Amino acid sequence: MIVCFNCSTETKTSLDFLLESGQYKDYSEAISLAIANLVILQEEVLRSGGLVIGGDVEANLPVSERAISYSTQGASQPRELNLAAKSLTVPAIFHLDGLTDSPPHFAQLPDDIWAIGQEIPTGRWVFGQYNRLLPAKASCRALARLLLSQPRGVLLHEAAQQIAKEAAILGNFLAHHDQQNDIARDDVLSTAFPSTGENSDKSRLRYANQFVASVNKQGQVSGLLMDLKLINSMRRKATRLMLTEVGWRFATMPNPVLDGLQETPTQKFSEDERDFLLDHIARSIPVEDFAYRVVLKTILKGENTPDTVDAALLKRVPQDANRSLSKSFLSSQRSGAISRMTDLGLVERVRDGVRVSYVVTGIGEKYLQNAR
Repeated sequence: MIVCFNCSTETKTSLDFLLESGQYKDYSEAISLAIANLVILQEEVLRSGGLVIGGDVEANLPVSERAISYSTQGASQPRELNLAAKSLTVPAIFHLDGLTDSPPHFAQLPDDIWAIGQEIPTGRWVFGQYNRLLPAKASCRALARLLLSQPRGVLLHEAAQQIAKEAAILGNFLAHHDQQNDIARDDVLSTAFPSTGENSDKSRLRYANQFVASVNKQGQVSGLLMDLKLINSMRRKATRLMLTEVGWRFATMPNPVLDGLQETPTQKFSEDERDFLLDHIARSIPVEDFAYRVVLKTILKGENTPDTVDAALLKRVPQDANRSLSKSFLSSQRSGAISRMTDLGLVERVRDGVRVSYVVTGIGEKYLQNAR
C-alpha cells in the first residue's frame, strides 16, 4: 500500500536524521515503526488513563545485568519504546567480568594478499558499510564470552544469531543514552547497532553479517572482524569462529561504554584501546592502513570536504583493475573510512549548517608521520 502525505521541512529533516543514524532501512521502516509506537502509547493511555514511565528498573534485573542501567524517569524514550528493564542495560554477554584468563587456543591471523605500504585500489578497501568500530568491540567481547564454554570455536551461525540478538538490546540502551545526553548525530553511540521490536529482523541480519561474520557458498568468511584480523574461521563439519590473540586482547580491554567508564557521554574508546587498534592497523592491516594514509594526506592538502575527497578517490579508479566503480560506491568507501577514522580520533567532522568539512587531528598527524 502507498500512502501520500504532506511533510514539513522539519519533519523531513527528522526523517533524514533517522536514516543517517543507520537504524532504519528507509523512510517506510522509520514511519511504520513510529506509527506502531504511537499505537502502543495510545492504547496504554486509553487503558490506564495516563502513561507513567519509570520505576525501580534495576531491582528486577539479574545481578550480572545491574552494572550499567538507566531509570527512564524524566528521560527521552528509547527508540523502540521497549521499556522492559532489559532494553536499558548492557547485556551480560558484553560484560568484562570473567574474562581474566586467556583461552587455551587462539586463531592465527587471516592471510593477506597485500603488504604494508603497498598501493591498494579504492575498491578493495574495507567495505564502506562497515562504518563504525564500537560494534566491532561489542562483538569481540561477546565472542570472547561465548568462547569460554566453546574454546575450540563457536559455530558461525550460532555466534552471528546470538550476538546480533544481544546487540539489539545494547542498541536500545545506547539509543536511550544518546537521547538522554542530547548527543549530536555525528557522535551518537547507537549508529550501526540493530534494534528490538517490530521490523528488527533485517537490522539484526545486517549487524550479524557486517559486525560478526557471514560465509558464502565457497566457504569464504567476511565481515569487519575478519577484515581487521580480530577473528579467523576454521572449517570442520561447519564453519567456526575464534578470536585471534589480537582480538582477545582487544575484547578484554576495559571499554568506556560497555564497562561504564565514560569520561564524557560521547566517549567510545579508551586511549589504550585507541592506541592498541592504531598500532595493530599500522602493523598488520595493509588495506586499512593505506586507506587512512590516503585520506589523511588528501585532507592535509586542503581537499577536506566530502566532494573533494571523493574527487581525489575518483582519480584512483584506473588502479582498480578495470572495475567500474560508481561515484556512490566511492562515496560509501570514503564515508566508511572517515567514520572509522573518526572513531579512532584521527579526523574530526566540522559542520557549518549543512556543509561538512574534515580536520586532521594531532593523533592523525602522528599516525601519518609514523614509519610503517
